[in-house]
Amino acid sequence: MNILEMRFGLLAFACLCSGMVISSCAVEKEYQANEDEKMYLEAWLHTHHPDAKKTGMGIYLLNEEITGTGEDVTMPCYVMVTYTVRDLEGNITSSSDAESAKQTGDYDQTYYYGPRVWTFGEGSITKGLEDLLTGMKVGGEREALIPGWFQTYNRYETEEEYMKEVTDQSAQIYKVRVDEITEDIYEWQTDRIEEYCAEHSITLPEADPEGFYYIQETAGEGEPEDMHKDTTVYINYTGMRLDGQVFDTTDEKTAKDHHIFSSDKTYGPMEVTMSADSTEIKLDDNSITSGFGKTLWEMRPMEKGTGIFYSTYGYGTSGSGSLIPGYAPLIFKIELVPDPDPDEEDTEEGEE
Repeated sequence: MNILEMRFGLLAFACLCSGMVISSCAVEKEYQANEDEKMYLEAWLHTHHPDAKKTGMGIYLLNEEITGTGEDVTMPCYVMVTYTVRDLEGNITSSSDAESAKQTGDYDQTYYYGPRVWTFGEGSITKGLEDLLTGMKVGGEREALIPGWFQTYNRYETEEEYMKEVTDQSAQIYKVRVDEITEDIYEWQTDRIEEYCAEHSITLPEADPEGFYYIQETAGEGEPEDMHKDTTVYINYTGMRLDGQVFDTTDEKTAKDHHIFSSDKTYGPMEVTMSADSTEIKLDDNSITSGFGKTLWEMRPMEKGTGIFYSTYGYGTSGSGSLIPGYAPLIFKIELVPDPDPDEEDTEEGEE
């Protein structure tokens, strides 16, 4: 039996259980949005999870909850969760857990696996996830079916109002573990940076109020102001997460060692167009993160240094693809190098 046949069968079962025949389901009653979907989900629950418990506005806890022993998850806070999402057929559609990714054959060692930061409160996550987290503690686990109409960022007073909103989302099963919570996401990022530096015997300088650190490794020539003008310099760099995984580099060996090598990319020093404003710095005519720019802004010609910074200077709350999660502090190691093709520039000037 395929999924359409199963779905129709369950819907028919739901109609019969409510004292109606199929024709009356289709003709005699004018359904509001999502009502037939609700009947299908109730039939699915009756078949697969008859002991499911309704909680919140209308999500269903499917299995016995593992009660955590840590702090309560209370609004407002930032919640670090490990999660796996499945459809009603049991297929994993999304996961932050490495083992789940391996089960589906989607595992990639360059991806970030581990807790993701969800903002709990102020409508920053969907209503269904908000209801799922409500009442949990750190260390706790829950698995719940979340209907499609609760996968919205809007907030209403009743379940009926949610059902009137068509989100075009299918019901999903979330399995969530709460690993940690914090009320101050920037203090949490500071702790992660300090842990990294302690592990690697790095002495951190004082950060600016927004969480940017610059560590000079090899002193350059002149003053930083020498770089604060419209000029062209050349750099090698490596960008990495705090877990050590490199996500971008100009060094071919580093790219191969960290499994991000691409035959379509040319490795070696890259041209940077400096500017009187660090936010206007361009890398091969492309814009860069403000943390990358601030790192260059601190450097002098022929200097080698490292910038470590909060997500506000990186990829913010949303991150970047599968490599960089939201709220992730980043590291950029940068070295200013001589022009790799000085003779070519001299030749062009001679031709003119």
